Amino acid sequence: MTGLLEDDTSIDAIWCMAMTLRLDDTESDALRKRAEFESRSMQEVAREAIREAIREYIEHHSRSDLIDGILDRELPRYAEALDRLAQ
Repeated sequence: MTGLLEDDTSIDAIWCMAMTLRLDDTESDALRKRAEFESRSMQEVAREAIREAIREYIEHHSRSDLIDGILDRELPRYAEALDRLAQ
């Protein structure tokens, strides 16, 4: 986060959030096996998987939001023609 102090001095801060991830036994075992297979820590594997899942989630929802917005704007324009085609 970038901000300004009272004297217009620029400051930069990095925000970090710690959280607890609760896994059931099956998920924990799968994560442990994957980490062992890759010779990495469970935390490294979990963090990479979470980063990838977040990226995919945001891309998917951003695309859906874009399409929804286009449809909301453009469908009314063609409503009469679409009604005629439906008959």
